[in-house]
Amino acid sequence: MTESTAPIAAKPAPVGQRRLLTLLFVDLSGSTAMAEWMEAEHYAAMLAGLRALYERVVPHHGGTIARIQGDGMLAVFGHPEVREDDGRRATEAALELHTAVRELQPPGPRPADFPGLALHSGIHAGIVLVNEGDQMRGRFELLGNAPNIAARLSEAAKRDEIIASEESLGLQSQFFDTGPRFSLQLRGRATPLAAYRVFGRAPVSRRFEASMRRGLAPFVGRGSELASLDTALARTLHDRSTLWLGIRAGAGVGKTRLTEEFLRRAADQHCQIHRGYCESYLSAEPLQPFLQMLRGLDGLHDAPPELFAAQHSQAGQRADALLTLLLALARRTPQLVFIDDLQWADDASLRLLHRLRAGAEREGLPLMLLTASRPLPSTAALPAANDGDADLIELPPLTETEAARAVQQLLPQIDPFIAAEVQRHAGGNPLFIEELCHAAADTGEGLVAGQSSSAWLAALVESRVGRLPPEQAQLVRLAAVIGNVIPVWLLQALAGRGEQHPDVQALAAQDFIFPDQRPGHLRFKHGITRDVVYEATGLHERQALHRRISIELAAHGGNELHEQLAYHGAAANDWPAAAAHAEAAGDQALAASALDRAKKQFRAALAALEFLPDDAERRRRWVAIAQRLGMACVFDASQDDLRVLRHAAALARAEREPTLIARTEYWLSYVGYALGETRDSLRHARAAVEMAQDCGDNALLAQLPGTVGQLQAAAADYANALPMLDLAIARQRARASKSAVNQIGLSFSLCCRAYVLGDQGHFDQAHAIFAEALAPFSGSGHAVEASMQGWRAAVLLWQGRWAEAREAALVAHRVGAQVRSMFTCAMGHAAGAYGAWMQEADPTARQHILDATAWLAPRGGGLYSSFQHGWLADILSTQGDAGAARHHVALALKRGRQHDWIGGAMAYRAAARLAARLGDTERAKRYLGLARGAGEQRNSLHEAAVTALLEAELRLDDHWQAARDRAGREFERLGMTGFLERALQL
Repeated sequence: MTESTAPIAAKPAPVGQRRLLTLLFVDLSGSTAMAEWMEAEHYAAMLAGLRALYERVVPHHGGTIARIQGDGMLAVFGHPEVREDDGRRATEAALELHTAVRELQPPGPRPADFPGLALHSGIHAGIVLVNEGDQMRGRFELLGNAPNIAARLSEAAKRDEIIASEESLGLQSQFFDTGPRFSLQLRGRATPLAAYRVFGRAPVSRRFEASMRRGLAPFVGRGSELASLDTALARTLHDRSTLWLGIRAGAGVGKTRLTEEFLRRAADQHCQIHRGYCESYLSAEPLQPFLQMLRGLDGLHDAPPELFAAQHSQAGQRADALLTLLLALARRTPQLVFIDDLQWADDASLRLLHRLRAGAEREGLPLMLLTASRPLPSTAALPAANDGDADLIELPPLTETEAARAVQQLLPQIDPFIAAEVQRHAGGNPLFIEELCHAAADTGEGLVAGQSSSAWLAALVESRVGRLPPEQAQLVRLAAVIGNVIPVWLLQALAGRGEQHPDVQALAAQDFIFPDQRPGHLRFKHGITRDVVYEATGLHERQALHRRISIELAAHGGNELHEQLAYHGAAANDWPAAAAHAEAAGDQALAASALDRAKKQFRAALAALEFLPDDAERRRRWVAIAQRLGMACVFDASQDDLRVLRHAAALARAEREPTLIARTEYWLSYVGYALGETRDSLRHARAAVEMAQDCGDNALLAQLPGTVGQLQAAAADYANALPMLDLAIARQRARASKSAVNQIGLSFSLCCRAYVLGDQGHFDQAHAIFAEALAPFSGSGHAVEASMQGWRAAVLLWQGRWAEAREAALVAHRVGAQVRSMFTCAMGHAAGAYGAWMQEADPTARQHILDATAWLAPRGGGLYSSFQHGWLADILSTQGDAGAARHHVALALKRGRQHDWIGGAMAYRAAARLAARLGDTERAKRYLGLARGAGEQRNSLHEAAVTALLEAELRLDDHWQAARDRAGREFERLGMTGFLERALQL
């Protein structure tokens, strides 16, 4: 089949070019006051001097002056070509301008207190729409928020101060001496902007040194590559041979980190090491890496005469002198020569490198050449132009396991779902992993879909795209609009290029896209690359492509592709289609129990409805979708979900439809229950009952006993909870076989009943009911399995069956992670950690529970969160960390305001232990009494026994032995094996 070369998309009328630019805005400090005492001619001469300075310095650093207005100037870096170091270039230009202006003196007489001339500058980067300018608008017309932010930063800067946004610099801030990172609230901007004050240059010349200055990410993987380098060095030393190894990989994959790790190990070997690097900056000198090596030999002991000759050689003879020197050194001792970023080497350096290898081979000298470089586009590289003669080590991205280790070490306490997002976006690129981890650590939030991270990192990606041939650049932009995963048939339909087309193969060779695991699909190697390319594609071009993609998808089988059609419809601003397809996709996901996907699609449908005319039909539809969102989020609720349902309730009340009101009240109660807001949820449940009775909604009335029973159980109102749960179970048994939803409802009601019985000490009955509840779902990977195993783990912990509790908690954590239910994932993690503490005093348990608590905090906590605070209070008080223990005692007791009493007895026992450590016997006894009361409030036999055990352990009076015996009898009767062992040791 001959593949077409059809155009990718018809280009709309030009409306400017969308570019990622770094903007430098500089202004003269105090110019208005100066104009008052300066003669007009003198002032004009001063402005002319400033203009000449701007026109000399900005181009020297690779920038372009967009506009000079009075004493102010706006310069852009990244036009016409984006460079990965545009932020650094802009900052270097600002520093040079500030230095030069300080040395200027305005003409004419000056006041005695005149402090001299000084600038104040702002630097920011972002997407800008670039149009050709005119006499009024300057060389370019720059549209977008980024120029305004650069100007606001300049306004915020004081005299002789440079403020650069973190987005513009990122890691490149380490090339400069800066103040601490700070947040700045700029006029007209809703959120604070992170920025640095730049004071000068730092003694840093390479990105690796900048990473070291900030703190290196953990070195993971690369075992086989290190072994290859070690073997090559051993061969050079043993056989006295000449070798050239070239490490080749894309930007950020870890070439320099690997070589530095190897050079650290090589320092222990019998060889002399030389280092040099190449850079793309305009100040780079010919023979740069070799001259760096030459300077590194200053003060060499027992230096050969060739060193003096090379140091004093003329420019025309310098390459020959350097070659002679390195060969002379190799005759004395084995040499290891490393050159980093060889892709930026000048011609003279490349010629010298090849001559060095040839000369050493000719003489049989022990020389190992090691170079690191990026792959160049096939059109840009000549055979053997840089490392073509080397034995190449192609460095792949980190494996999934290695990437997960790196993320875990950089973000040890982060929400595991955010960690997974980072890993997916980074695609195994260590630099991307490091930067996304820093961004996540700073915000504590996930990555926003469709947005890249910092502008400097986006510039790194865009600079790669900018070096592609036009056909390949156009193709990668089309692929980015399609999405992270690209069906080959769709690429063929839109661009006439299939998987074997040379342009597609070239993009794969340069690590942009690669074959997906599913046949017939391609995938972006790094999610962040896709996002950056998408953002840099013009709005009208993007929307036209989204419309074309929607047409192709609909023709290809739209009923199976609702998610894709919803996404492309929204991106094309086709809101009716976006709402319809997102709603359909949510219903499909809900039917398949893919609750996280259902939740995402229902939210997308609600967002699309906001763009449709506001009428009664739209409002009813909004409420109906919100109710299905409630169904999708019961295992992973958040405060945002609760806000959506509150809005739905307000719409339902405005429509005065009793059925809608009753059902929104029902879902408010259920989602509030999942968030641990038991008191408020009981109020909503009662309102739902009243309204359902008034309107005769019998289907809802049949569901409500289970919900009310679960809420009463959560509030430890067991006397009322058990009859309601029994009523619900009787009704649900009759309907369980009719649908999966009914079976879930029955299992969950059974689980709640088992939990209540377990808290009351009826463990055998509880485990029998758990077995019945779990039977339909055991091993299914369903969210309800995770939830029930979490409850079962709690009951097993009460019983002191530590190993079994840890197994159940592990299932809850694992399945919760699979179905993206943060509540069950976190609770399983915490319960397993507490089991490890109780079984073997695992010192990491404390941190694991703290992590789980932190994961739930952004979602507004969760059901029974007093459990976690009670567990932490117990561990911390045992370890003697009084301050932290008291904090969690207070948090556990505070949960009582929402009728969450489950951690109260544990909290009071921890307080008693702390008081006893201080020798305050009376206070310790009082807390033990409160612990007994908290257990009695729930009619909890196991709490009474554990409180008696602590009374015996603390030995506050002569009755401790009676307390021990009482506890031992109860432990034996209730089968509380782990606690019985502790009692027997007293």
